[in-house]
Amino acid sequence: MDYIEPLRVINTFLYLVVFVLFKGYRKKKLAIAMLLFFVSDFCVMNYNQLLYNNLTSIIRTLGYFFIALHLVPKFKLEMESKKALLAYSIVIIFCAVMFYELIDLMSLTLQDVFHKYLYFSYALVLLILLIIVGNYNFRYNSIQSTTSMYFIFSLIISDLFAFITYYLDMDAFYYPTRIFYIIGLATLTAYAVLPFRQEVLFKDETLAN
Repeated sequence: MDYIEPLRVINTFLYLVVFVLFKGYRKKKLAIAMLLFFVSDFCVMNYNQLLYNNLTSIIRTLGYFFIALHLVPKFKLEMESKKALLAYSIVIIFCAVMFYELIDLMSLTLQDVFHKYLYFSYALVLLILLIIVGNYNFRYNSIQSTTSMYFIFSLIISDLFAFITYYLDMDAFYYPTRIFYIIGLATLTAYAVLPFRQEVLFKDETLAN
């Protein structure tokens, strides 16, 4: 399956070209994230080497960090939405436990202790990103916020499947990894370049009780 890795780089490059042609670079933090994902795909081609393995983790973590920075202005914790907050908290706790258990399973095959800490940093950034995008979608419930949910969850699911494939030696997750990655890049590009309507706060009285 090694031949697929160059195709992954080409695929990311094509989305990056579309991103630039349609002026997605105006959203500077998302442009940096796209560029970081492109660079990380080069590192993935040598993932068996410890240096590139660590670089991939660092670069992808930075990519998600810049996405989080882009979405931070949309974040505001509104405690009156108690049902939404409860549902949201359950999802975050579930994700936190899942990340911890997955890293614990992966620790048996990690090449050094430093890499384990890199994955904990990666998981922390992802949890923060999930908190921000979940809050964003609850507050606005718009096409734009939903698109952000799609691309973030697709990219994260792709990464999780990639870890399961590589570290737990479960090849059944290999192709779903690629599919979710393509969906994630496509929706990220759409989020950056499409002319969405101005967003307004979403109010649902059923969530306020």
